[in-house]
Amino acid sequence: GSKFTEKTKGYTQEGDMPVQLNEIVKSSHNPDITLNTSTIRGFISPFSSAFVEVLYNPRQVSHHTAYFTVTTSDGYMDPVTVAVTARTIDLPVYVKNTEIQLKYCMLNRLYQDSVILYNTATSALRIKFEIPYSARDHLDILPQNGVIQANSSFSAQLKFIPLSSIFCDCQDLFSESQLLSIPIKVKVADQTRCIPFTVSANVSDTNLSFSTDELNFGCCSIYESVQLPFSVTNHCLLPQIFGFISVPDFVSIQPNDGFGTILPGETLELNAVIHLKILGAHEFSVTCTTEIGRNFSLTCSATGVIPHLDVSHPIFRFAPTALGDIRRASFYICNNTPKTDINQDKSYHIIVPYGIDLTVSPSIGTISPGQRVRVQMTFGPTLRKEEVELEAIDKAKRDVLKELEKTKKEELELERNMSESQATSKRGKAKKGSSKPITPKIPIDANVPNHFDGLEITEDDKIAAMIRLKTGFQERFDKVLLPCFTAQGICSHAEKLSWNSEDIVYLQVHLPAVKPELVLLSHMGSPIVDFGRVSLGQNKKVELTLKSICNYPIDLSTSPFPHDGIFQKINATRNLEPHGLHPMLLEFSPKHCAKYYEVVEIKTNKSTLHLHLHGTGVVPSLSITPDKLMFGHAMVGDILSASFSITNTSEIRLHYSSMLSGRQRDTIQNIKDSDDFGNNNANGAIPFHCLPHSGAIEPGHSQEITVNFTPDHVDNYRDFIIIKLLDQPRKTRVPVAGRSWAGSMFITGAHLVFPNYAGHSLSLLTDTSTDETEKMDDAWVFFPPTVVGETTTKTLTIGNCRTIKGDNKGTKTTGDFMFEPLKADYGPLMKAFVVNPPKGTVEPGSAVKIMFQFTPPKETTAELIQFSTLLSLKGDMIEYYRVRFVVQIPNL
Repeated sequence: GSKFTEKTKGYTQEGDMPVQLNEIVKSSHNPDITLNTSTIRGFISPFSSAFVEVLYNPRQVSHHTAYFTVTTSDGYMDPVTVAVTARTIDLPVYVKNTEIQLKYCMLNRLYQDSVILYNTATSALRIKFEIPYSARDHLDILPQNGVIQANSSFSAQLKFIPLSSIFCDCQDLFSESQLLSIPIKVKVADQTRCIPFTVSANVSDTNLSFSTDELNFGCCSIYESVQLPFSVTNHCLLPQIFGFISVPDFVSIQPNDGFGTILPGETLELNAVIHLKILGAHEFSVTCTTEIGRNFSLTCSATGVIPHLDVSHPIFRFAPTALGDIRRASFYICNNTPKTDINQDKSYHIIVPYGIDLTVSPSIGTISPGQRVRVQMTFGPTLRKEEVELEAIDKAKRDVLKELEKTKKEELELERNMSESQATSKRGKAKKGSSKPITPKIPIDANVPNHFDGLEITEDDKIAAMIRLKTGFQERFDKVLLPCFTAQGICSHAEKLSWNSEDIVYLQVHLPAVKPELVLLSHMGSPIVDFGRVSLGQNKKVELTLKSICNYPIDLSTSPFPHDGIFQKINATRNLEPHGLHPMLLEFSPKHCAKYYEVVEIKTNKSTLHLHLHGTGVVPSLSITPDKLMFGHAMVGDILSASFSITNTSEIRLHYSSMLSGRQRDTIQNIKDSDDFGNNNANGAIPFHCLPHSGAIEPGHSQEITVNFTPDHVDNYRDFIIIKLLDQPRKTRVPVAGRSWAGSMFITGAHLVFPNYAGHSLSLLTDTSTDETEKMDDAWVFFPPTVVGETTTKTLTIGNCRTIKGDNKGTKTTGDFMFEPLKADYGPLMKAFVVNPPKGTVEPGSAVKIMFQFTPPKETTAELIQFSTLLSLKGDMIEYYRVRFVVQIPNL
């Protein structure tokens, strides 16, 4: 009736290779001898041993034998047969349960069980229980002595109270797994063999340990709660129910108000929250009580203070906000110091943790006594740029791997087809035994190329990544604690204020983010639309593309645009079908030189997309060098060229056009001084031409305009080149002028009268001569008024306007001039008049100044003296001018 266990060292591995044992099979049928199923198979390391547990549970007095076969998995070792023998002894007194398991037991707790003995003899027997000496303070059996009647049973009560000293007293009775096994013997009178049985238990401590023995809250504001974290650890092998009792009304333990169950070896994180209502120091304790009545106390201390500033709302709970949407909330920070207290200015600084889509404005400032400031918080959940780029890179890598896999499959398919074709061509020619499977040769390259090198991410890839992230966006909830640092004094960059931890005011903000219904594809999904710099009078258009990422139709609407027409929406807003697209065309038309900013809302069923429109109106400006073009003198039929430069001095690209004012009749009629314009050519064409007529100039760059002068008759030409900026009323005029001559020689400094062009002649004194041979061009020279005996001078310029060209080499290019002396008819005037020089030569493109000197003779009595001489000019043609001199001698 007893059960015995034997550990047999049955197998030893003497080789240098590990051996895997198969299941040990029982060869004979004997239910009294069995093996422990957990040890019938296993692994034997080299030069090591394995133990197999044999169980013997006889049912009758007899000699028992059992055989077991041991095999290995590799099959190299022959099966080994092991014989197990046992013999049963018949005892009249036995214990029905040879092992009493009390399982898990706590210190200082009573655990009871029954020990039942049976007597099969025909006479009564005396028994006695023997307990090890080291366990007698913790274990007791009542009664320890007794008599078992014949063919009867005897029941004794076992009491187990593990004290805290059991770990020291029974140190030799604990196993490596901290299992306590107490061997107990039952002595029977007139019987030499004792009856053994064992009492086993897992003894556990019931202590709870805390991360700190004292909770010091420090200085706490009476306007807010202060939280202090701590932890509790269960050192017991059993779960324990605990709860914090005798807690003051201004203290709470969270979570679950300080009640709960802590598992074996578990550490729970708890928070002690205190909200003082009275100023001053507070000292108290909180007690943690377990289910078995264990009490653990924590001492607490706190000091109630009044902070520098008071916050109207310490907790903010934003409504669920879609990505790209914006929600705002505001609160007040008050300085409760009386206005009569001077030098009580208090400053604050609110800090938002990095990575939180929350802005506070103003986040820093100073508040005077008795005043308050309004602070606004803006919550706008967005996707970070790093997340979009990472998603785009991952998608590009996945595409590269798919392409590589596709290429590899195509190569394997090609090799398989080639192998099949080769096998078909050689079929029937191969000898027996010479056929071998064809294995494609794969080149081995030690330097495996990185297929991700040179991976480029385009803007379209980023937009696609942004759409995927927003489409697959899950609800996100952030609970943020914002510290508001306060200090005494006025904040400034020059001085740094000192602050104390007890003066910090905290703001708790709940930020839930949800999936949007609408995404912006253009501008990389950014809601900021910058039109840049636009010239006044011009407009710039920007097209936005909106996409629905919902499975249901969306009703689109926009907030009103400004009435001044600076920002306008050109096309109509239409509803969006599931996953549909909608283009939106916006226009910016600045009217003043200023910066413009506007916020437009695009509303859907559940979310709002805020567009921030930016633009700057710029006044175009340019500079012209030189500011006028003077061609000088030219021969009829010559072509002269000159140029001027237009420089863009503004910050935008300028579109210009150039036109001669002679082409605009209305412009000529509006000019008061008609002498500013000369005649056109004889064929009606304008003698001035400019190229290019129009173009664009980048900021800081210049454009050169070339002007050609092509006269076809003798005249004095004047005109204006009008530089006009497109869509601008402002115009810039560049004067141009030139004079043409029939020959290469010309005269300046005198009033010329051309008989053929009377419309441009001067109404001067006429000559009374009627000599037909002397009909020629007149050149009038008027001396300054003088008196008798004083010399008056006048200058005349004779020039040569011939240009030196490659085709006129070998021809005469210089010009000659000569003044004939006065005739004898003029009498004393011949000596009074001097010409210097009277004749000479003029090189091409140069001029010679002729000085006339006249000293009225004493015989002169007239107030107006007139005389003339003949001037001959010889260039490519011979020209004659009658130079008429007029001298006025006033009466003094």
